[in-house]
Amino acid sequence: MSRKRSARARLKAARLRLSYQAHRRLLGNRKSARRYASDPPSLSDSQREVVAELREHGIAITHFDTLFDDGGATWDALSEEMDRFVASVPTDDRAGHGKDAPHGKTDYLIRRSQQREQELKGNGRAFPVLSPDEPWLQLSTTAPLLDTVNAYRGMWTKVVLADQWYTVPFAGSDHRVGSQRWHRDPEDLHVVKVFVYFSEVDEGAGPFEYVRGSVAGGPYGHLWPWTIKGGYPPQEELTGEIPDSSMVSATGERGTVIFCDTSGFHRGGFAKTSPRILSTTTYVSPASYLARGGENRRFSVDQAQQDQLRQPAAFALE
Repeated sequence: MSRKRSARARLKAARLRLSYQAHRRLLGNRKSARRYASDPPSLSDSQREVVAELREHGIAITHFDTLFDDGGATWDALSEEMDRFVASVPTDDRAGHGKDAPHGKTDYLIRRSQQREQELKGNGRAFPVLSPDEPWLQLSTTAPLLDTVNAYRGMWTKVVLADQWYTVPFAGSDHRVGSQRWHRDPEDLHVVKVFVYFSEVDEGAGPFEYVRGSVAGGPYGHLWPWTIKGGYPPQEELTGEIPDSSMVSATGERGTVIFCDTSGFHRGGFAKTSPRILSTTTYVSPASYLARGGENRRFSVDQAQQDQLRQPAAFALE
């Protein structure tokens, strides 16, 4: 990189940091917090337990049936949607294109969002326009998920990703690449992600892993602290600083739901024996560059159909 390009990159990064701080402390987040405080959600006992776990450890693990008391109707509908996604994954993709090991994230992680983007190529649109009642957006804005996340953040949050993933197993690989390594997500300080397992995930299926107490203010929050740039710390140094007892391997059955603050250290997708099939939703504060105006999301929402949504859900998809 030339000095001129390097200077431009540094200037852009500095502007991004200043903009983030302004929105977090003075602009979007304050307004969002006031809206939350004026009409806080009524949480169930299970939701309150999740919020308490998130505040103490940065991660909470529960089950779909514990959050959704509808006799399995929501789960059945989403399972059918997930089955259609899995059926659409080409055989060669599931086999890692014959590679012995992944060379990057796209080798081991097949994402529905990428499929949609490929389908849109050539028609002048980069990202899909989704209806608020699209199943995965609907899931992301349901009270069991959105109200829990908002209660943890103490504000109304934005949904910037609602995706489905198929993790490809590589039986012969012992080398971690991309997000299979320990890292902090850069989207927001206290960005929350919710994962729902639609397959049984054992140690061979690349379970989500997390360091409890690694968010800002926690016992390990000072180690390679969160920044808006992100990045991967020296892996051996990190594991040398953190005891095994603080590391969670989130194995689980179908229907396992993981709420996690991914500004803390985490990794996943290191599958060796079986695929990991899940949905993932990302929630950020209005301060995040991904949230402002919605232009940085990998989807847009049909605003004309938002009148039927409750206010926190409409806000999340604006």
